[in-house]
Amino acid sequence: MTKPKRTHPLGLLLHIAKSIRDYWYLLILALTLYRDPFWFALCWAVIVFAILIWPCIRWATLSYRVTPEAIEVNSGVVVRHHEHIPYGRIQTVQRKQWFFLAPFKLEELYIETASHDDNKPEARLAAVSTSLAGEIERYRQGVPAATTPAATADDVLGDTDPEAETAEFSVTAHYRIDSHTLLKFAVTSTGFIPLLLILLAIYNKIPRNWTDTLIDDATHLALIVLVGGGLVIVLIAWIGAFLWTYMRYYHFDVTLQGHQLETAKGLFQRNTITAPLKRIQAVRVKQNIFRQWLHIQTVQVLLASKAASKDDDDDLVILPAVPQSQLYDVAPPFVSWLPHHTPDLSDLNVADRRKWYLVRNALLVAIVPVALASFLLPHWMWAFALILVIAYFQGLFAARQTGGGLVTPTLLALQTGHVWTKETYYVPVETIQSVRLRQSIWMKKTGLMHLIVNVRHGNKNQAIELRYLKADQAQRVYDWYLHTV
Repeated sequence: MTKPKRTHPLGLLLHIAKSIRDYWYLLILALTLYRDPFWFALCWAVIVFAILIWPCIRWATLSYRVTPEAIEVNSGVVVRHHEHIPYGRIQTVQRKQWFFLAPFKLEELYIETASHDDNKPEARLAAVSTSLAGEIERYRQGVPAATTPAATADDVLGDTDPEAETAEFSVTAHYRIDSHTLLKFAVTSTGFIPLLLILLAIYNKIPRNWTDTLIDDATHLALIVLVGGGLVIVLIAWIGAFLWTYMRYYHFDVTLQGHQLETAKGLFQRNTITAPLKRIQAVRVKQNIFRQWLHIQTVQVLLASKAASKDDDDDLVILPAVPQSQLYDVAPPFVSWLPHHTPDLSDLNVADRRKWYLVRNALLVAIVPVALASFLLPHWMWAFALILVIAYFQGLFAARQTGGGLVTPTLLALQTGHVWTKETYYVPVETIQSVRLRQSIWMKKTGLMHLIVNVRHGNKNQAIELRYLKADQAQRVYDWYLHTV
């Protein structure tokens, strides 16, 4: 019988890094207690235990064993946990390899099943041999492994080539993003918006006497300083988002091997995710307003798993940036039931005066906070008025992007416009959990309905909603679902 193994000692660095991410606030707390020696010393004692001692204990008490039937993981200090994970229950396998692990042929392994309802994987193995993922993949697909003494020794030392481990699975489709497309993808990232909010929050924490001194010294240039400072903050946020996106999707690869999709990406940390095709619940094609101008689109798959929880929008990105004209040539080889041409989505639409309902809703959401902010800060009323203009055009954008229809007798396409992003969902009928029609009293008088299609998304539900459709349009989809399932 195979004896349980421990992870490599370099895994300690990963455990310590995770503890720092979990308990970073203790460092800030310690800085605020420097005037009280007792609490200052006590806080640092807690920090040393939480960030250094506890990770060492967790590493020392973690072991794993790979058998032909399942993976066994033993962990826990006060309460011991024994996880028995059959290969048939594994939904996705995620591999992360930091640059300092690559020379040692080590990586971090995440194993996800459907049994957990939180954001944690079923098992996390820090710093294991790169050959371990290949061994697990062979057992998952039922391929017998070659058991020789030399192979066993190489597995322990981590000298087995991971590409050789999966060589028996033929690659039926492959795509790698080119540098030019990756640059366009990174430039058009909307990640600068949350970074901008963070920078503004940091600015508000700057001592008031510093900012007052700066304004007093440049009174005659007040407007220039204000505009220039705003542009600098926006530029810093945009550069940060650009670098983050570029490094995250550096050398992005996606391959189809047998019935498994595998994506790999990253500069300093190579992140590899393997997911079976049968776990795909729907395909989402996203395009924010900036990428519409450059005619590039992003393709994601909605999985019945949370292994991609650190990926974009909790989904597995299989094509981060594809030219719009090439989408239906590049995507179908990976997901065979996708259409091979741009579908007609005019069967479900919001036209005529119905689009003003979405505009009205967007304005109603914005008008209350804008009115309150204008009352409290009357000097910024002109800036708050711009929010109403943005809300107006967002409602108009949502109405114009709404669409849908049957692509095939068993495939439904639904399109929405959410926060300046066009999203097109392709949903096979067998993965639809339910279809719901919603109609208020006044909507009944106008002959309108909301259509909600529910699909599984990770361990939760994804509700795809098309609002203010004509009643007969929504009813056709409902009847189609009843007669098809």
